[in-house]
Amino acid sequence: MRRIPPRLVGLLAATALLGFAGCGGGDDSGGSETTAAKSGGTATGYGTSFPDYLDPALSYTVDGWQTLWVAYTPLLTYKHEEGVGGSTPVPGLAEELPKITDGGKTYTLTLRKGLKYSDGSPVKASDFEHSIKRVLNLESGGSAFYQNIVGANKYLEGGKANADISGITADDATGVITIKLNEPDGTFPFALAMPFASLVPADTPFANQTKNPPPGTGSFKITAVDGTKGFTLVKNENKPAIDAIPEAKLDTLKFTIVKSAARQGQDIINNKVDYIIDPPIGEQLREARVKMKGRFREITTNSTYYMFLNTRLAPFDNKQVRQAVNYGLNKPALARLFSGLMEPACNFLPPNMEGYEKLDPCPYGDPNGEPDLAKAKQLIQQAGATGAKVTVWGNDEDETRQVTVALADQLKAIGLDARPRIVEGSVYFQTIGNQKTKAQAGFANWFQDFPHPANFMFLVDGASIQETNNQNFGNVNDPVINSTLAKINQNADLAAVAPQYAQLDKRLIDEGLVAPYGNRKLTLTTSDRIAFDQVVWHPLYNVDYTTFALKQ
Repeated sequence: MRRIPPRLVGLLAATALLGFAGCGGGDDSGGSETTAAKSGGTATGYGTSFPDYLDPALSYTVDGWQTLWVAYTPLLTYKHEEGVGGSTPVPGLAEELPKITDGGKTYTLTLRKGLKYSDGSPVKASDFEHSIKRVLNLESGGSAFYQNIVGANKYLEGGKANADISGITADDATGVITIKLNEPDGTFPFALAMPFASLVPADTPFANQTKNPPPGTGSFKITAVDGTKGFTLVKNENKPAIDAIPEAKLDTLKFTIVKSAARQGQDIINNKVDYIIDPPIGEQLREARVKMKGRFREITTNSTYYMFLNTRLAPFDNKQVRQAVNYGLNKPALARLFSGLMEPACNFLPPNMEGYEKLDPCPYGDPNGEPDLAKAKQLIQQAGATGAKVTVWGNDEDETRQVTVALADQLKAIGLDARPRIVEGSVYFQTIGNQKTKAQAGFANWFQDFPHPANFMFLVDGASIQETNNQNFGNVNDPVINSTLAKINQNADLAAVAPQYAQLDKRLIDEGLVAPYGNRKLTLTTSDRIAFDQVVWHPLYNVDYTTFALKQ
């Protein structure tokens, strides 16, 4: 996922760029004792912009998913835990994890009995097919995750909203749901856990329901949607008794959209609001780090920022040159461009997911240390690439522009004749994804759609290379990586194949096929009215609103 809330674009100029990614840092709860908290009450929050949608079939941004996760529930979901514990699908509205047969092409699940939506109406097995139809019919950004279902493409081509998807059958009497796939797909359990697959009533219209969100089965229900000015989460009294879905501790969480970053930062520091989605910026970020002890954290989330190196083009068709770039990247300097909201890294895969094994030691030196410029220059000389002309591509968003200039400067420092090339942000990824552009190297990043290594490794899979809209910007086409991915991507038992993803991650770095430099950080900031040490930061959905509670 490359979509990020608008607030995350341009903050670098204010010295406090933030986004997704990294790990640790900042202050935690401030002690080992658990803060006494109470049930009920109202808390307030600020958002910089209204979520893209408050309809689970359509939303595809972190702001949207953070809200929808606690209001809607798919057949599978995630535990409300931090780290890897929150990264594995568990039964949601389904009684158990799916039974997978037919060589990985048939999934059978059974809906829990007695489920009700927030309006009190019964949940039916057939609601699942209607929910998937809405994703496909509304041309949602999530459509691709479900087009492997038998009959999904025929449904799309037919253009009739109420037509049947032949690969989905449901028995409302028994609650049994059967899904047939065209090809085995080991990531399909994760697709079943995405907000797109949340169940909504079968009479939910085939239209954007943001103004009047449909009933759901989560801990909260969404109410009081006020245009683009705000909305309210209210405790769902009809929430199903499911272990994976905790009761909301608050009665109400009211969100207001506040465009001014300065006002947001000042109000959270002064306890005038209980929570802000985006971090304080500029001087207020530095002030928060000092003054907000016990109610401020910096968290490394699952994303990767990296420099792509086009292996089809000189000089990056040479392994020594690619390795030289990895030796020469000054990762701490790049992190400073993000005001420290970046965790330097060696791996391409991010932490907090199965399949991640930290490369320790990193073959190119400590990511938090100084680059080995002598080694990098030596490799450039050995490759006969000293003075080779290189264009480093980036876009005109403030953070990317500055990082792109820095990357070009770092390539100059190892002996390449590098210059930045800045493209308008709205067309950047399309531009470098067109083979006719012949982009040699440049800025790239990725934020997870779901916590599975395949969601990152497709970016370096030779099978994903395209002439246009190519997301394998480096045209990485390694036979070992390709053949291994073709096999393990079909296996739905991630634990069984996680070590192989880790091996591919190591090979990717050893061969210098990409040049990662860090994982982005976000901040968790609350007022001192909130029991801060009880707030969970989920590896996929960020702040878990069900864990917000007022102090006693």
